[in-house]
Amino acid sequence: KGSIQVTSTPGQGCVFRFTLGTNLNTTFSLIVKVAQTPYAIPVESVDTLIRIQRQDIFTLDGNPIITFQGQPLSLAWLSELLELPLSEDRTAATLPCVVLRVGTERLGLLVDDLMEQQDIVLKPQSKLLKRIRNITGTTILSNGEICMVLNPQDLVHSVRGDRTLPTGLMEIPQPKVLLVEDSIPIRTQVTRILKGAGYEVTTAVDGLDGFEKLSLDTFDAVVSDIEMPNLTGLELTSRIREQNQYEELPIVLVSTLAKDEDRRRGADAGASAYISKGDFDQTLLIDTLRRLI
Repeated sequence: KGSIQVTSTPGQGCVFRFTLGTNLNTTFSLIVKVAQTPYAIPVESVDTLIRIQRQDIFTLDGNPIITFQGQPLSLAWLSELLELPLSEDRTAATLPCVVLRVGTERLGLLVDDLMEQQDIVLKPQSKLLKRIRNITGTTILSNGEICMVLNPQDLVHSVRGDRTLPTGLMEIPQPKVLLVEDSIPIRTQVTRILKGAGYEVTTAVDGLDGFEKLSLDTFDAVVSDIEMPNLTGLELTSRIREQNQYEELPIVLVSTLAKDEDRRRGADAGASAYISKGDFDQTLLIDTLRRLI
């Protein structure tokens, strides 16, 4: 969103002039390391940094807790929230911890290392990636390394959702998926895949049928074909996005149309992800849904 002017003088060199607008989205961030990879946390959500003595950690209802400033503080490994391997030894005597504050809630985030604080330019995710859980964007660090910027609100929500409750206290409901597909064999196959992965599935035979069934229940995601009678997948996606209550509903388009132009049309319509049937396998679909829901 700026301009570049290059002036070259043979035998002497080049001058590059970069003109940048003043509306760049910059934020002061804490850089931490997990599994040998840096991640940025906006400082506005960081309450404080502490090092925890291992003997100070106890469990409450099966969850790790410490007493911090006279109050219980829940702990979570950032590597687990990001589904990454832990590279550091969890048996270390002291553990680096970032205390997040989101509204009235606080969370102790255990990391491998605390690195530095720096101003970063936040680059938002593309439309196809904007609903990835726990990630709000990317940046390039001062050393040139690409770094993901974490979403503190999502991290706190992930901890609330991922905690294992005592047996018999609460049963976690299955996520509900609306599958819109006019082909009977494909609809049957994908239904089997989704149910095998633990999803509750409602099927629709075309886009119009899908839009009508969307209003009859609450769904966690929509998986749709594109080329269908009555209402195409693109038209269905656009119609869903016109409803305010579905603005954040994950929509995954699965189609034989695999050109870049087709993917752009999907993104423009409001799709959260686009999977080509030529590249389709059940792992790709399930991994995509798990990132979006």
